[in-house]
Amino acid sequence: MAAIDDVERRVNQFIGQLQADFAHLGEELPWLMVRALIHRAVHLGAEGEAVDFCALATYLSEMIGHAHKLAHGEDPQANTHRDIVH
Repeated sequence: MAAIDDVERRVNQFIGQLQADFAHLGEELPWLMVRALIHRAVHLGAEGEAVDFCALATYLSEMIGHAHKLAHGEDPQANTHRDIVH
């Protein structure tokens, strides 16, 4: 786990630097960064078959649930908006 902790720490530093470099993009920046980071990470994983596709797909689906929980917390009402497409 030390390796993942070190990589995540370094990625967080890199993200902080990107946020500073692109601060002029204002409210658009978070979404642009999320898209760019996910897109690049998918390419990194797929290049040379470095990452098993099924593992990548499973992890991305887990992150969707994680993002939903970060956005809505543990509120039981958060799961009732099924008529809204995320």
